[in-house]
Amino acid sequence: MRTGCVQVPKGKFAVIGAGVSGLAAARALRDRGHDVAVFERASHVGGRVGTRVLTSIELPKGLSGEVAFDHGAQYFTVRDPRFSELAAEWERDRIIAKWTGRIVSFDGEGWEDVDAGTNRYVGIPGMNAIARAMAVGLDVRLGERIESPESILQSFDRVIVATPPANTAAVSMKPCWTVMAAFAERVTARFDAAFVNGSALSWIARNSSKPKRNWQIDTWVLHASTAWSQAHLDDQADDVGAFLMEAFEDLIPAGLPRAFYATVHRWRYATADPPLAVGALQHPGSKIILCGDWCKGSRIEDAFLSGVAAATLIPDP
Repeated sequence: MRTGCVQVPKGKFAVIGAGVSGLAAARALRDRGHDVAVFERASHVGGRVGTRVLTSIELPKGLSGEVAFDHGAQYFTVRDPRFSELAAEWERDRIIAKWTGRIVSFDGEGWEDVDAGTNRYVGIPGMNAIARAMAVGLDVRLGERIESPESILQSFDRVIVATPPANTAAVSMKPCWTVMAAFAERVTARFDAAFVNGSALSWIARNSSKPKRNWQIDTWVLHASTAWSQAHLDDQADDVGAFLMEAFEDLIPAGLPRAFYATVHRWRYATADPPLAVGALQHPGSKIILCGDWCKGSRIEDAFLSGVAAATLIPDP
C-alpha cells in the first residue's frame, strides 16, 4: 500500500468473532492495507445477525417454498453517517430493503401504532445477508475455536476480540429465549410486529412480512423479555416453547391456527445490561482489543461502530 511516495508497512492482525463488530474491524484494517484473519467458531458468519433456514421439513399440503426465520436481530436503523454510507451501498446492491410492515406497541390494554417515520431495514432474503456482504474479500476461517487470544499472539501483531464477554464487573450480559413458529394458516393479527409490555414476551414479528421472504408460509419469531429469559435461563426448551406459545396466543384474540413447526433457541449472551457506551476497550500496553455491541450499545449500528473503533486503536506500523 502506498501513501504518496512513502511505503507503509503492513501489519498482521487477527479478529476473533465474525459478527458485525468483528467484520467491521476486519474491513477497516483491510482497507488500510493490512493482513487480517478472522476466526469464527461457528460454521457461518453473522453471530446474532442470524437466519435459520429449514432445509428438510415436510410442509402441509398446499404450502411450498422455503421456511426461514430471522431468529436474532430483527431489523436495524441508521443514524451515524459512517454506517449510513455502508447501508446506502447495501440498499443499492439489494442486500437490504426497508421493512414497511405495520409495527405496534401493546401496553396491556390495547395496541398503538409505532412511529411510522422510522426507516427499518432488513437483510434480504434474510438478516444474515448483511454479515455475508461484510465478509466478502476477507480471510474468514470458519469452524475455528480460539481458546484464548494470547494463544495466537505469536503469529499476529494484535488481536481484536469481538465476542460476547462472560459477566464481569464492567458489563452484565442478559439472555433471550426465542421461539420460531410456522403456521399452516395465517395468524389473524392486524399487525406485522409488536413491542409487548406486561408479558413474558417482549417482541413478536411476522417474519414472512419482511421483503423477499416466502409470504405463502406464515412464520413468526417471538422474543421473550430479558427478565423472563433470565428467570428461566436453564428451563427445558420444550417447556419454554410451550409457555411462550401460550403467551403469544393470549395476544391474539382469535387464537392461533395449528403450528406445523415450532422450535426454540436460547441466546445466552443476547444484550448487555447496560452497555458500556464506549467504542472499544484496550488495556495500556496490551496487544488485545475488545469490541462488540456490549461496548457501544445494543443496535446493529452500535456493533458496527464498535468494530470501527477497535480498528482505530491499532496504529499503522
